Amino acid sequence: MLIEEIISSVDAIQDPYLRVVTYAKIGEKLATVKDEHFKTAFTKAFENVDKITDPAMMFKALLTVGYYLKKIGAKSSNKVFQQVLEGSKILNPADRDLLMQSASKYVATAGDISAAIVFAMEIQNPQLRDAALLDIIKKNTSMLGRENIKIAYRLRKTKLALESISSEPYISEAYIELVRIYLRLGSYEKAINLLDDIKKKSWAKLGFREIIFFLKDKNELSHYVSVLYQIAERLSKKFGDEFLVEMARALALSGATDSAIKLIKKVSEFEKSLIDITFDLLEKNWSVIPDFLNVLSQEEKEIVGKEIMNYLIEHPEKGHDKLIKAVKEINSQEIMVKLVRYYILRGNVEKARAIALNITDTHLRSIALADVANDLLKKNRIADAIDTALEVRDPRFSSILISEILVKALDNEIKEKKVTS
Repeated sequence: MLIEEIISSVDAIQDPYLRVVTYAKIGEKLATVKDEHFKTAFTKAFENVDKITDPAMMFKALLTVGYYLKKIGAKSSNKVFQQVLEGSKILNPADRDLLMQSASKYVATAGDISAAIVFAMEIQNPQLRDAALLDIIKKNTSMLGRENIKIAYRLRKTKLALESISSEPYISEAYIELVRIYLRLGSYEKAINLLDDIKKKSWAKLGFREIIFFLKDKNELSHYVSVLYQIAERLSKKFGDEFLVEMARALALSGATDSAIKLIKKVSEFEKSLIDITFDLLEKNWSVIPDFLNVLSQEEKEIVGKEIMNYLIEHPEKGHDKLIKAVKEINSQEIMVKLVRYYILRGNVEKARAIALNITDTHLRSIALADVANDLLKKNRIADAIDTALEVRDPRFSSILISEILVKALDNEIKEKKVTS
């Protein structure tokens, strides 16, 4: 089908608004490939705007034409936007607010942040206006990756839009966008200090975490740990212990384990926080755990070590050598019992037995050796199971264990005879 036929066929569309939109889309596509028929398509679009009788729909159609003109870089788009801005004042406030919101989104998407802010400021509904301004800020930030030379310009526009936002959570979320721009500019301390201005705890936590991981990726974290520590203390006074724990978690995950421990020692539920962070490290960055353990007291190491082993018993496939070595160095009898169970789950019963034999606590040694003996029995290694049971120092426990092994061995023998017969 020829281009002329395509353009003329648009008249077959009965809905006048869709007719305008279609002409405008065709015009934009033709302009992109430098086909002069784009002028005809846009002329048709304007002609059909005049045929729309509903004022709100008419201005919406005009806005759409302006948007596609803006996309091709046509200066006439500014006149169209001005016409929408002035002419739409005849609409009732609710309809005009929605139109202005659409206009701000359209022109922001087209790259004109200044015009987008102008449209947003025309919105009378405060919440709708704040939402529109926040959308503009987000769009502004999203353009940073494409045009690094304009970061300073985009920073100014974000500040301008932010100053006009009047309610939460829009203000706090807008500050997060500003933080991201400062990070891109390399103004790290400015980004960090902006956290003081955030009023909502959830957004402050997000901002803090983003800053930490950004600095970590840039290998700059070590230079700003003290500044981050100070801001975390200030924010904890505003938001409470929960916030402080989030800060410690972010620091720990980034490898700043010493600062993380200093922070959580300030919270009321220290042990619970310590365990929570340990689980996060296991799931997200286990390689940090050896350093994490090194900054703990022996008592704290034992608390963390037990939780690590509980986790590894549930997920034995995640028992990396470096992690296991760090846990062994805690030198805890209870942890050794859990290590025995871990090695049994990994199929290394010989390693499990060796660890069990090094346990000096009579009760714990009995539990560990019983675990080993039962595993040997499952493998039908009856003699080895009995030898292991004999290593139990409690005579009564040893006797019970050997009795159970012999009975189970007999059960196995009877079952095998039934099968063969």
